[in-house]
Amino acid sequence: MFPLQDLVVRLHRHPPARSGVSALPPRRFNGPQLLRARRAADVSRRELAAAVGSKSQQIVAGWETEKTFPPGEKLPVIARVLRVDIDVLFPREGPCDLADLRCDAGYAQYAAAEEVGISKYGLSRAERGERRLDDAWIGPLANLYGVHADELLAAQHRSFGEAVPAPLPTVLPPLTQELRSLVGERFPDGEPSPDTIAAGVNAVAGAEVIRGDQVEALLRGMPADRVFAGAQVARAIAVTGLAAYFGVSELHLDDRAESRVLDDLRYIASRYDVSLAARGGEGGVSPEMVAVLSDLLNRELADPSGP
Repeated sequence: MFPLQDLVVRLHRHPPARSGVSALPPRRFNGPQLLRARRAADVSRRELAAAVGSKSQQIVAGWETEKTFPPGEKLPVIARVLRVDIDVLFPREGPCDLADLRCDAGYAQYAAAEEVGISKYGLSRAERGERRLDDAWIGPLANLYGVHADELLAAQHRSFGEAVPAPLPTVLPPLTQELRSLVGERFPDGEPSPDTIAAGVNAVAGAEVIRGDQVEALLRGMPADRVFAGAQVARAIAVTGLAAYFGVSELHLDDRAESRVLDDLRYIASRYDVSLAARGGEGGVSPEMVAVLSDLLNRELADPSGP
């Protein structure tokens, strides 16, 4: 069962097709989550409304209280203005159909048809699963939506309720694998909601370092760089908070930790003018480097309050 607001969004985004084909679910929309993301980005309601072409901030207030919902084609610009990956802010329940591809490209139906010089009525019928796109429209629409023609054709099959072979499974990022394992170990009786996990992490960290939608995206397998929009500082702080919450070392969660450790070792070797690697192809750390690290460790143990 889906929450009522999710059902409303589905009907709002995909009205029932007259052909009787059941519509695929669109992106999920969560008003309170949008509110948190807007505040985190320090964007006012008026600024967000202006970005989607409205003069009234009340339209945003309506979204955040889930009294109304934004058109699907407005979701990309909302995510862009709030500097959040669209798949984090508005996660999708299933693969794309034709209407989903159009909305993800940021086009209203009439605008997409006008842009490539095709019939809006024909595009509408194809999206409703009533009549297929003309062959001559496939290439221009694929270019407009930024996808390959095969992806457009697969989306058309879905609009008509036809089965499309599932893509080959992809290898989950190390962070996702470890995070799923930690969640399973800590909550053997049932996984809590992403918001609950985020609240726990933030309580341990003493500040808001991660949001529920970001936790959900990480658990779904989205790369951390996308989840944190390329902001490496935000990523590092969130990983530190997650590690503290689950009681593990950051090395368990940060797939870049090993490279950072190597960078630190190189810095120390350069500062003390010693070789990092052993000579003669033996592998491992040089004896000189081991001596430096031992000395630094002894100093730290002797004076843990030092720099």
